Amino acid sequence: MTRIFAASTLYGAMTVAAAIDAGQFGRDDRERILLVCNNVDIPEVATPLHRMPGSAAVLARFHRVVYWNDLIYPFHPSLWGPRDEDAPLWRTVMGEKMGIRPGPLDLVVESIQVKPAQTLCKIFSDASLAVYADGVMSYGPTRNDLPRPIHGRIGKVLYLDLIPTLLPMLLTEYGIPSEPVRTEAVLALMAELTEECRPILDRVIPPQMTGNGSGTALLLGQYLSPLGILTEEEEEELHRRMFEHAVRLGHTSVVFKPHPSAPSSLADTLAEAARESGVPFLVLDVPVLAETVFAYLRPHRVIGCFSTGLFTARALYGIPVAQIGALEVIRRMRPYANSNRIPATLTHALVPDLDAATAAPADRILDAGHIRAEVTPYVQAVGYCMQPKRYAFLRPVAEEYVAAAVDGWDARPELSMHFNERTRTRLELPGPRTWKWRRGLGWTLRGTGERGEPDEGPVTDISLSGFASLVEAKDDQGILEVGARLLTEHENLDLLLGMAQAHIRRKENDQAVRAIERAARISADSGRALVWLRIAETAAKLGKQGDDLRRRAARQALTLNPASPAAQRLVKSGRLGRR
Repeated sequence: MTRIFAASTLYGAMTVAAAIDAGQFGRDDRERILLVCNNVDIPEVATPLHRMPGSAAVLARFHRVVYWNDLIYPFHPSLWGPRDEDAPLWRTVMGEKMGIRPGPLDLVVESIQVKPAQTLCKIFSDASLAVYADGVMSYGPTRNDLPRPIHGRIGKVLYLDLIPTLLPMLLTEYGIPSEPVRTEAVLALMAELTEECRPILDRVIPPQMTGNGSGTALLLGQYLSPLGILTEEEEEELHRRMFEHAVRLGHTSVVFKPHPSAPSSLADTLAEAARESGVPFLVLDVPVLAETVFAYLRPHRVIGCFSTGLFTARALYGIPVAQIGALEVIRRMRPYANSNRIPATLTHALVPDLDAATAAPADRILDAGHIRAEVTPYVQAVGYCMQPKRYAFLRPVAEEYVAAAVDGWDARPELSMHFNERTRTRLELPGPRTWKWRRGLGWTLRGTGERGEPDEGPVTDISLSGFASLVEAKDDQGILEVGARLLTEHENLDLLLGMAQAHIRRKENDQAVRAIERAARISADSGRALVWLRIAETAAKLGKQGDDLRRRAARQALTLNPASPAAQRLVKSGRLGRR
């Protein structure tokens, strides 16, 4: 009688260990095996979870630890899987290698949609299954279809209850129930991890940064540029804005905890900004869970983009939180069904935005009434749009939510990002009547689903998201016509630079220069190096005619971020290496 727990992160192993403590896997005498899967790109240079600080407290809940990477070497856990016809043979081989006893077998896995979880489910086809969810991504839809031999064996989904009353969407299309891991068991286990990590944290964190009276802000890095959500320079700029807001809010010291899989270079710009400001600053680049840092450091505020750590800090430790960039991530999210869409959506909906033009909204993470009435249907509507075939039963919720949101459309830019014209048309959802542009046929006031003549061309929303779709399609005529109309309402950097690029492609360099100069004027007070880099890169496309504009904008970016290699390159020779 054996139960195998597959885990790739210490956070995931902590989740199932807390569920074991809470008795959520029963109180029988089955042998518990922790199967460690190191799924990073280069496992050989990464520390597996069972060798990380704090792991001893987690490992104490298991009888044995087996390292999956060693069993399948030289193959990578995220890539290897047996052929269907070979699965019974591998069941015998792996059973012997892992020392699995005869009798009933349970398998507990994470990320059921991908390998190595699917590989394990295929090999151990005789095992009953349970799934545990890693962070707030579980509140979103299942990414891929599961074959009947897998989803038919899953008994439940375990998740951390980080957002009161909100239930995971994961695997609900198969009627699989979800069950929260007991919060008291999670906190008790995290206290053990923290004590185990205390000697390391004592060594690397100065005493003046710890304790409730320290005024320390903790910044959480993420893994955005390697995933292609942001460029590396944009992610550096995001970290810089976090630091600047922390200082502006009066925090007397700042600690930055980078994502364990992120490149170390992402902290360099932040360290330079800290040196310039004179505020005590620390990069906490040690392999410990963010939750142990929350418990040890007790920061006054945690700031991030859309990290699960924001929710654990607030829900489990009561620490105030804030976010920067969640709306920007939603705008840039590709493809539409990207699994990060729901975490970013929840962060934007519930966590105060420090970049907001007006005062940041209230923290709503623990507002159960608001979550039940507003956030739950919102998340279900977005989830339906992400996976409409799999979650067809949520269509009435999506229709009702989008129809009710029409009156507040202009005040909520995220609605045009989630429920854009293309998505509403494809799914036949309601939407606002807006001015739209059709190539060669002018302007029309139309709502979603309203049809014109059979031979009419595609329509475009007169909105920033509609303009962005024209930029992606390089529809220069549409860019210039829609951009000009939007500029009458408000000046915007994205509009001006998009129009400048259209003029450049049409060889209308004088108009492009005017658009870039206007972009520089409206950005005169911007303290973001990325803004000036975008202006400089656009000017570089003009060639010799744009050299002066390029140098001026690049110098401004270099003033704000002296460590930026892109700014240094643009000052010297332009984007394409001209001399």
